[in-house]
Amino acid sequence: MWFVFSIMGLMFVADVWWWWYADRLIRKTRAGFMWRIFVGVTASIALLGLVLLLFARIIRMEAMIMPDWGVKLIFIWHFIILPIVFIPTLFERAMSGLKRLIVRTKPSEIEVMPSRRAFLAQALAVVPPAAALALTGQAVIDRDDFRINRIDLPLANLPPALEGMTIAHVADPHIGSFMSDAKYKAIIDRTNELDADLVLHAGDLINHSLNDLPEGIQMLRKMRGRYGVYSCQGNHDCIDRRELFEETTQRADIGMLLDAEKTVRINGQKVQILAPRWVARREALVDWSVENVMPLRDPNAFTILLAHHPHAFDAAVAQKVPLTLSGHTHGGQLRLFGDIGFGALMYKYWSGVYRNGDNATVVSNGIGNWFPLRINVPCEIVHLTLRRM
Repeated sequence: MWFVFSIMGLMFVADVWWWWYADRLIRKTRAGFMWRIFVGVTASIALLGLVLLLFARIIRMEAMIMPDWGVKLIFIWHFIILPIVFIPTLFERAMSGLKRLIVRTKPSEIEVMPSRRAFLAQALAVVPPAAALALTGQAVIDRDDFRINRIDLPLANLPPALEGMTIAHVADPHIGSFMSDAKYKAIIDRTNELDADLVLHAGDLINHSLNDLPEGIQMLRKMRGRYGVYSCQGNHDCIDRRELFEETTQRADIGMLLDAEKTVRINGQKVQILAPRWVARREALVDWSVENVMPLRDPNAFTILLAHHPHAFDAAVAQKVPLTLSGHTHGGQLRLFGDIGFGALMYKYWSGVYRNGDNATVVSNGIGNWFPLRINVPCEIVHLTLRRM
């Protein structure tokens, strides 16, 4: 919780700073008193929303504190707009400092072009709130959209009996704040329409509150795979009383594999799903979590590793596991084009198919959100069809 408080504290400081800086610029122009009121109202709304979100986090009732669009607006303002605003304002301050150094005058002696100062002040007052509202509108429109990403996956060591085997790879529902009833139902319906041999869920069933776990359990119960529905644990599943999450999902008998395996027969061929518990993001611990379940491996079965963190693939390659399925990254949530985005910046494997020798991994963009906006990384259910090479 201290980490959450620290982030909220930084956001609070950023809100106050933006308010002070924009108000300061406006007072040095003839923009008018109404501009100062507009900036003050905007900053007050941002600060109030931040307080409400913090309170909601404490009592675990985020969805009841403010409407869905309001939560999206506050997230977008603090995680996207304010960081972007810092760049031009810092540039302006640097240029002002450079001018004072060159001209060797005090700030009050510098004659600034009123038109430029007024334009900057009005832009700083209007553009950030307008951008936040526009992105919020887009987030609301896109809230329930997702794609079925169909992938034919050739594998060198696929047994002949498994040619054409299908998997509905579902990751990161994050049931909670940003999951509407319509999308919840659509995820179940679209998954079942795929009529896959296996439904494999790669973690983060809930966003952060165990209050949402009953809906998560119902989601997995309502999904249908010819040979079963199986799941692994994600980091968000461990935020609120990890032990109770594990105890509840095990008692519910929904195929949650915690350092465990499940073997099914498909066309007479044994297929084994191995799934480690969530441990941490550190590479050594991710590798250890994979190695920890390897004693359960059946050498006569075709093995699928179901691991939330995509970097488990490196350990899977070392263990010669032919197929690994992961989530966690959300494709980075925000991507400009190509590999330019948070996914490639933060992860070695972040979206799509990756290969190393005869081994392959598929990293899903995920079907849900912990953050209410995606750019160029659509929500998805991955429909895999396995092929022999």
